[in-house]
Amino acid sequence: MNSRPAASDCYSGPAIALHWLIAVLIIGGFYLGWIMTDIPGFTPTKLRYFSWHKWIGLTVFALAVLRVLWRATHRAPTLDSATPLWQKAAAHAVHGVLYLLILAIPFSCYFYSSAAGIQVVYLGIVPLPTFIGLGRSRPRCARYTSR
Repeated sequence: MNSRPAASDCYSGPAIALHWLIAVLIIGGFYLGWIMTDIPGFTPTKLRYFSWHKWIGLTVFALAVLRVLWRATHRAPTLDSATPLWQKAAAHAVHGVLYLLILAIPFSCYFYSSAAGIQVVYLGIVPLPTFIGLGRSRPRCARYTSR
């Protein structure tokens, strides 16, 4: 037996709030990323923008996980029965890809910072673990010698 409530004609308030909050944060993070990469040199402002950009990404990731959990326990509104089957399939596929990107991009960027040896400190308060080190324990590439 499925424990999820029956589908309704519209999304719930929390689903709508999470949707728009994530959308606004993604747009803000994209804009901040665009601006920070145009700042020449290595300035305190650029470092601050990089931190804010990372915080936005981590917040998007956390909210997206919450949104996926909400969606797993609450049915989405049903599509109109007049909608062609291929459009329904396309809508579901695009929706799935968007969820994947909303989760994968912040996740991969976190690992990128980790691999670069830069610890992410969420909101300047909570240091997050570094999962990928700089690889100091790995031997350097051996020189290739041809015969």
